[in-house]
Amino acid sequence: MTTAHTANSLDEKLTKLENIIRPMERALIGYSGGVDSAMLAVAAQRVLGEGAICVTADSESYASGELERAQEITNQFGIRHEVVKTRELDNPDYAKNAPDRCYYCKQELFSHMERMAAELRVDYILYGQNTDDVGDFRPGAKAAKEKGVRAPLAEAGLDKEDVRALARRWGISVWDRPAMACLSSRFPYGTAVTADGLKKVDRAEFFLRTELGYAQLRSRHHDYLARIELPIRDLEALLRHETQRRQMVDALQTIGYTHVTVDLRGFRSGSMNEVLLSIDANDAPLFERLDPILTRHQLAPAAFEERDQMLYLRLETPSIMADSALRQVVINDCEALGFRYIALDLNPLSI
Repeated sequence: MTTAHTANSLDEKLTKLENIIRPMERALIGYSGGVDSAMLAVAAQRVLGEGAICVTADSESYASGELERAQEITNQFGIRHEVVKTRELDNPDYAKNAPDRCYYCKQELFSHMERMAAELRVDYILYGQNTDDVGDFRPGAKAAKEKGVRAPLAEAGLDKEDVRALARRWGISVWDRPAMACLSSRFPYGTAVTADGLKKVDRAEFFLRTELGYAQLRSRHHDYLARIELPIRDLEALLRHETQRRQMVDALQTIGYTHVTVDLRGFRSGSMNEVLLSIDANDAPLFERLDPILTRHQLAPAAFEERDQMLYLRLETPSIMADSALRQVVINDCEALGFRYIALDLNPLSI
């Protein structure tokens, strides 16, 4: 496909988006500051002018600095911006962290927006779902459907690549920013979401981002254990860098984690959903299943334990896993045992 044809296709989708928005006259936009909601907000403002109003949730589940970054964009484009205080954690159905947790989060936000729409006499509430989101596991879309919240990006046929292209064209600063899911997504399903746990995740990711310079990461929260997901290039560099591993361990232990680990499979957006896939149960003791793998790859002695679908592994020399070929065969062998996550402790095993 030629660049010109691609541009024409994008412009056709943009025209369709504008035609969807134009009859609304006024609309509230659920706005997190991410690229999807930012692009939708700017598109609405270009068509509706002062009739476009952004609404952002101020919640414990959002990372430090996110609200300020969101406000920078609305200030840049002159879009009216309202902030509502949401209390998802007060809802036991949200806090218990079942797979439909996002439904209750979106329900809370959309309920606030419904009340605001009634006060302001606005007939339309919008949010930033695109076509790549349709069909994915997104309970929040159910809440949107129930509340009559529309997704103009998806209606216009815009996918994630289209959204980023338009955001770049319009000079929206987050056009190339990695996706930022709420902090509650760092908790395994079934592990209660707590204010204390959210603070730990926030502090851990803030350190990794600001002090160690990682742009794309997740710090998954397993009570006393932090499982860090990094892109493979960053993961391999970290495993080779003893000083940086020590910095990471010291910082996260200060935050309150006993074990600081990295996931050998690297960064995967939405990786917590992997546990929703069924696996065959295996009643054999873990050492009977794992010892042959460790022996075959000359990784013994090692300490390990099993938790949910995660293997916790501690080796004498963590840096050995910087070898991509070795790491991949270990991952394959462990996945064959039913493990979705392989968490390598950054602290060496002392014998």
